[in-house]
Amino acid sequence: MGRPRGLRPPQVRATQRAILNDGDDPELRKRYDGEFHQALISSCGSHELMQTHAVVFDKYFRYALQYRGSATVEQHRALLDCALKRDADAAKGILTEHINGCVAHALQVGRLR
Repeated sequence: MGRPRGLRPPQVRATQRAILNDGDDPELRKRYDGEFHQALISSCGSHELMQTHAVVFDKYFRYALQYRGSATVEQHRALLDCALKRDADAAKGILTEHINGCVAHALQVGRLR
């Protein structure tokens, strides 16, 4: 088993560094976040999951995507490590924390009601 299709760890890490070091660039962050999560699920084999994911991300990008600082980058690093190790149980816990953190942040800054 190789890594999931589309995941390029050096490129992911370079983008993470740019976001942390250069500050928030909403367009870079949106592209990175979308591509990162699409790459994570790209090997699932479920057209329905891919389509649902695209719809949810489109809504989140449109209405709620806010910069959460290093929390997102750290969670993405952990998710990438889980994906490369094929550790689904650990990934599930991190992804749950990641999604809940994104929603909580969006509610806190008033982007979701």
